Amino acid sequence: MFSKKLTTALVAATAICGAAMATFSTAQAEMNLRYATWDPPHHEMRKFGVDVWVKSIGKVTEGRVNVKMLTKGLGAPPAYHDFIKDGAIDVAHIIPAYTPGRFLLHKLAEFPFLTDSAQARTVAYWRVYKKYFEKADEAQGMKLLTFWAHGPGLIHNNVRAVKSMADIKGLKLRVSGDNISALAKSMGVTPIFMPITKVHNALSKGVIDGVFLTYEGVKNFKASKYLKFATTAPGGLYATVFQMYMNKKVWDSISKKDQDLIMSVSGEHSANYIGAAWDLADVNGIKDMKSKGITLTRMPADMLAEAKRMWAPIQAEWMKKAAAKGIDGEGALAMFKAEIKKIEADIGWKAPKY
Repeated sequence: MFSKKLTTALVAATAICGAAMATFSTAQAEMNLRYATWDPPHHEMRKFGVDVWVKSIGKVTEGRVNVKMLTKGLGAPPAYHDFIKDGAIDVAHIIPAYTPGRFLLHKLAEFPFLTDSAQARTVAYWRVYKKYFEKADEAQGMKLLTFWAHGPGLIHNNVRAVKSMADIKGLKLRVSGDNISALAKSMGVTPIFMPITKVHNALSKGVIDGVFLTYEGVKNFKASKYLKFATTAPGGLYATVFQMYMNKKVWDSISKKDQDLIMSVSGEHSANYIGAAWDLADVNGIKDMKSKGITLTRMPADMLAEAKRMWAPIQAEWMKKAAAKGIDGEGALAMFKAEIKKIEADIGWKAPKY
């Protein structure tokens, strides 16, 4: 099911590139832009997502603007925001949750209990962003090209199966951002922030007991050796947003014609197939977890109800902060939920089985 959806999305991406190529002729000197990432090249998000976007830019602009993926990352993931803004790199994706205080509005797309589909969450959020958040212009000095969110975040640990709040209390678990950190504290967890690139080492040295992470992250970042138990919640306990930016000066140096062409293969168009790639990654991640003997447990109803109760004040606090920026947070959330349902129906979404 996921491979078929992904194939459809990639065919659509190629079709748009071809149509745009037939419309315009060469009008500017060739530009070669640098893209760097910390994500491994075998990751489904890279192979069927970001790398597809990279190739699409040269195609859609008929070689006037090309993006080249560097063979190695530039440094720790939290530094990529400044790498782009300061011009150390031309284009890249960042995780806004890794730089607390700089971004606020993306956190809506990271709210828990909404959907198990990264594709639905991603595309729905793009539509919400265009209607409610774009005017806020949170990313000064950078041009937003597209974004995506990963699949449902769950509890992984190597101590015990988590079936109640009593079971999770006291565990030292890695968190990736403010939303899940706040929820983890409410659960009695000791949250330890770290980017995904440090998780393997932290687990191997016993610095943490486990992680809040996706299904796919266990496989793609080679953590299965150090994990024994996973607890899932419908709609996920959190998600993480990735935002792709270009340095603003670089963007401004591109002709209006090619800017329009680049955006024709970015935005919701690329969000669609990158989100689908994440869903495929989770299917593969579940298979890998099962093959490695990791026990997967669905969160019991009473624990789930308690987690939702704990989440409520965290969400309310975000609403206050959004209102201070002139944003109708409740309207944005209502639209987000409605769009998720529409997209799940459109793609025939069915949560992966385990």
